[in-house]
Amino acid sequence: MNSSPPSGPAQRLRAGLRYACIAAVSLIAIALSESILQNTATLYLAYQPQVFLREFWFVLNFVAAFGLAGAVLESDKEQPGKWTRLLRAAALLLLLIGIFQVFRRSFSGGVALTAVWKLSIISACVAGSVLGTIFMSAQGLRRLMTACMVSLLAMFALQPGMPSYLLSLPRPSAESASTLTSTNASPHQTQRPSRRTVVVTLDEWDYEVAVREGFFDSPIMRGLLAGAYNSSQARPGGPNTLSSIPSMLRGQPFGPVQQGSPGLLISRSGERWEAGQASLFQDLEHAGEPYAIVGFYHDYCGLFRAAKSCYAEPLHFFPGWWSAMSRVARKGNDFDNAYSDFLLQWTGTYQRLHDASLRAIAAQDQGLVWLHLNLPHPPAAVRGGQPHSLQEDYRGNLLLAQQFVTELVALLKQRGPDFALVLTSDHWLREKELWRDIYVRQLGPGAGDAGKTDDQRVPFVVHFGQVAAGSQQSDDRAISTTAIRRLVPQLMHREVNTPADVAQFFRNEPALAPLSPAASSAGDH
Repeated sequence: MNSSPPSGPAQRLRAGLRYACIAAVSLIAIALSESILQNTATLYLAYQPQVFLREFWFVLNFVAAFGLAGAVLESDKEQPGKWTRLLRAAALLLLLIGIFQVFRRSFSGGVALTAVWKLSIISACVAGSVLGTIFMSAQGLRRLMTACMVSLLAMFALQPGMPSYLLSLPRPSAESASTLTSTNASPHQTQRPSRRTVVVTLDEWDYEVAVREGFFDSPIMRGLLAGAYNSSQARPGGPNTLSSIPSMLRGQPFGPVQQGSPGLLISRSGERWEAGQASLFQDLEHAGEPYAIVGFYHDYCGLFRAAKSCYAEPLHFFPGWWSAMSRVARKGNDFDNAYSDFLLQWTGTYQRLHDASLRAIAAQDQGLVWLHLNLPHPPAAVRGGQPHSLQEDYRGNLLLAQQFVTELVALLKQRGPDFALVLTSDHWLREKELWRDIYVRQLGPGAGDAGKTDDQRVPFVVHFGQVAAGSQQSDDRAISTTAIRRLVPQLMHREVNTPADVAQFFRNEPALAPLSPAASSAGDH
């Protein structure tokens, strides 16, 4: 007989470990590339590694089963059995699909693959794994799989920001962040500032659409505007959330984002957004003013650790291990299959932000409360809701926003009339840049039309609890939401006390050039 004797225990152990390693590397690369290789800033957004651990049992079971099969079936026989050949083909297929997935999510991220192209490439991977198993020797196949594994690891690990992400520790939870920051607060904190100020940033709240939908004609908004400054020409700090929120807090525009890693954004011009930089919250910390944050999308609690209380709700790009891996082959529209997890997360995100916001307001132990909610940002945020059309979803979210503002104002008034409320948005409804194509692709012609023009205005309202009705100021001067960093301390310290004072404040602000229309990528909310 020409065949060698079966492998000994040590060789079987090595074979099992080799197959387990192949399975682990392939699965992790395939699944994580669906979440943290979508764009150069996703590493900044996906800042909670524990998200990937919630279903880690699936990976452990798969890897253990794959390793056990390798230990039992693999041998040095020249004519391996059919189960051994099948195992080798499966291992090579996992590696080839992993390489394809990482490549398409990083190096060719701008290329949209149709279902036909996906099927063709995966069919080629299947054919390559079968042919390699049939025509290559066991030693040659092992060398090929080793080379593929090394290539896959290199491609994945060398992505921008990946080492820092893989080495980063989980961020503190909302509760632990609150405890931590309370002990780190300035020893010179004042007990309570002269005026409590609340800033509410409603995500993708568009002035043009809000006016058309009668948002400002609602009872709550009519009551607010009667004692408020209201701008009809406010420009956002940036074209998407990643750049607009830093712009608002820095007091100057933060350019288009080039790349990101945990706790860090870098713009195309080299500007950095990270913990410890000068911002509105840093100003308050130095002044000894306590503040609370309830935030969406950004890693608020990691960036601003001196907050008296902090709750941050990230947007998880991870749909689950099985969904992420199966999405490599199947049709991947935005509101089906894997994105059913996204829809569930979206409604849950709003509910948690809503509840945390009201808790922060009710606490009444902060000078500033910063609220950033995922409304009226599409898709529909109602619990259990399904996408219908962009216009219907956005209209429904506007109603939710009205309900939230109603609850917020009622709670503020219960705590006393001495407050200032700023209502604004991070950017306009980006129908043409983002949402139209998503809804049309998912729900058909017309589903992505909200009647949006190129108008980039956002609402900007400053309401005073103690100002009498009839003192409203409507301003058609072009202003920028980047002025919030300078306006908020003046509201808190009673340097700005009426709608007329706000109008004067903006007359003293330097004029800024309006934003030009800019197409934003689907990953930048």
